[in-house]
Amino acid sequence: VGAIFFGQLATPGRFKYQVLIHTRRMIFTEVCGGAIVDETHIVTAWHCVDRARYEDIGITVGAITDIGDPNAKLHNVLDIRLHESKSCIPGELRCYDIAVIR
Repeated sequence: VGAIFFGQLATPGRFKYQVLIHTRRMIFTEVCGGAIVDETHIVTAWHCVDRARYEDIGITVGAITDIGDPNAKLHNVLDIRLHESKSCIPGELRCYDIAVIR
């Protein structure tokens, strides 16, 4: 069952700013979205990357599906910057749920 009702399928190249972020934690792969800021930076949610090691994160660019897309290009993470508050509990009054990936 699809999660979006009355939507339209994306066509290749339509959402060039959108990326797929894969994080491996234990045996599960968690997936988040991100947005391209420039040639080397992605902005995403803090909770997607706060406990993951760099080598356990993959950034997929150019895909419109999460598996088997011939346009997909996988990139590794060089650095992650979390918000300086160093605290983000969902529902918290001041939760700065933002991270920048390089």
